[in-house]
Amino acid sequence: MHGRGTLNHPSGALYEGEFKDNMYHGTGRYTFPDGSTYKGPFNKNRLEGDGAFTNTQGLVWTGEFHGKAALGLKMLHNI
Repeated sequence: MHGRGTLNHPSGALYEGEFKDNMYHGTGRYTFPDGSTYKGPFNKNRLEGDGAFTNTQGLVWTGEFHGKAALGLKMLHNI
């Protein structure tokens, strides 16, 4: 896979975005099986850089993601 596209996983997860060498690489959106999402940059299938995670309750957390680590995330408030 190379370029922009969509990949549906049997688990119900969905990736929409850029691919390079059969990996998520570039800007994309990943929807987890529970409906939560991550939108932002990917590097070799890993969350990498400034992104936004939206949980199943609709709360949005922004910040710097590095694979499984996401220290110092900030929750956005809708006022």
